[in-house]
Amino acid sequence: MATSLLLMAAFVAPVLAKTVRSLTPPMGWNSYNSYSCSPSEEKIKHSTDGLIALGLNKLGYNFITVDCGWPSRDRSPEGKLQWNETLFPSGGKALGDYIHNLGLEFGLYSGAGYLQCGSTDLPASLGYEQLDAESFAEWGGDSLKYDNCYSTSNATMVDASSAESQSPARFQYMAAELEAVDRDIQYFVCQWGIGIDTGEWASKIGNSWRISNDIYNAWRSIWRITNQVVPYYRHTTIGAFADMDMLIVGLNALSEEEERFHFGMWAVNKSPLIIGAAVDPEKLNKHSLDIMSNKEVIALNQDPLAKQAQLVRRYTEEEYDIWLGELSGSRQILGVANWKNSSQSIEIDLTSLGIGSAQVRDVWAAKDLGSVEGIQKLDLAGHELRLWLVSNVTAAAPLKSTGYHSASNATLAGSGKVVSCSSGTCLPTGSKVGNIALGSSVIFTSVSASSSGKKTLGVDFVNYDYAFTTAWEWGDNARNATIAVNGGKAKRWAFPLSGGNWEESARLIIEADGFVEGANNTVLFGGFGNSTSWAPDFVGFEIL
Repeated sequence: MATSLLLMAAFVAPVLAKTVRSLTPPMGWNSYNSYSCSPSEEKIKHSTDGLIALGLNKLGYNFITVDCGWPSRDRSPEGKLQWNETLFPSGGKALGDYIHNLGLEFGLYSGAGYLQCGSTDLPASLGYEQLDAESFAEWGGDSLKYDNCYSTSNATMVDASSAESQSPARFQYMAAELEAVDRDIQYFVCQWGIGIDTGEWASKIGNSWRISNDIYNAWRSIWRITNQVVPYYRHTTIGAFADMDMLIVGLNALSEEEERFHFGMWAVNKSPLIIGAAVDPEKLNKHSLDIMSNKEVIALNQDPLAKQAQLVRRYTEEEYDIWLGELSGSRQILGVANWKNSSQSIEIDLTSLGIGSAQVRDVWAAKDLGSVEGIQKLDLAGHELRLWLVSNVTAAAPLKSTGYHSASNATLAGSGKVVSCSSGTCLPTGSKVGNIALGSSVIFTSVSASSSGKKTLGVDFVNYDYAFTTAWEWGDNARNATIAVNGGKAKRWAFPLSGGNWEESARLIIEADGFVEGANNTVLFGGFGNSTSWAPDFVGFEIL
């Protein structure tokens, strides 16, 4: 394929394999968000034609993927998967030819279990990996989305807790079989981000890998998935992209501002941009089409450096975040995410972000703002994601530490316990304090501050309380804690996922007020919520 290259990808036993990778995150359309597990040849061709008619193919949307529900319930006498002749009378090969003749690529779907998701009798590929990979190639498939339903039996569709459902082995087997066929097929792993170290193993075999349970048609799912993608910058690179799931832009689930936020957040995190709305030129909202057609935002996603943006500041009670990411040409993308339902005015200090001065372009407004420096005031609409393209940067002096405070040396009150971690984990100290419930606290005394007032804190923490079974309700991948300085008002902070297990730490940079000059400050980290809530595990902090 013209847009892909071959990369060697070593992974754990049983075999080694190379997989076909795209230089930038995949873009295209998938049938699931509009049609669930009830696709048909007519529906697929309709959106294929619509994508061409609207010119989306010229913007990079080049995959047409048939999701769950396409096969017959019975395999052939030779054991091969068969297309449902009622839904797809022309068959898979002819559908692939139709898509290819329009200059697009043909995406296929199966699963690493006994049956496909959304069914009780449609076969998936467990035990038939070689035969099915050969069929995918024969049909002209250019990609395979590989799901994780019925991983342990043909009776339980979703099992997210067993060792088998969380194991990489079934996905590695299919990777090897795809490598063995005489066709370039991109591999989209859809294991749901369960178990441990998904980014570590999936990035070695997949062009992309799903990090979460499904997106659904509500604003809160944007918050949930955003909290889950935070640590995956460690694994996102050319040919390996953390998949935040398909877009719900155009499904009338979000406001216009929320659709911009959603599309922009997926773009800067280098998620695949997969349209989920039916591409019907007569029905697709104009504003939704404009959002998904925004060339400048797409360019952020398709930047050749392929680096995911990082969460660099969080203001939980004020309800906004700041994201910063590297782009090619020594540029950066600065994102200010207003999670608040209403508008608000905020100030950001570029110097504290390492930016002394820079040329700035407001991406969504398509407006050059000229040279900026220092403290900037932003008036944000409710649920707005302001995106600034930053170039010609003069770096500011980096923030410096005044000394590190390890949680294992703090005073503990309540249920908190010191936990020793494996070598090279729970950085930077190798230990943490966990089991911090409501009413429990980690108390640091004799903390030095060079002056009084508000300080920037780098807080090292561990949170791997990922929301899978709770994703359909209010699970959000965040653990909350409070921080109080010198007996002042405790302030809440929402800590996202930190990594791929309960020993991989991350840093959340926050601001805390109430310090006094000298070495007699007390900082208290406490639990928050109710009797079933837990704070993240704390490694330590430093004043910057």
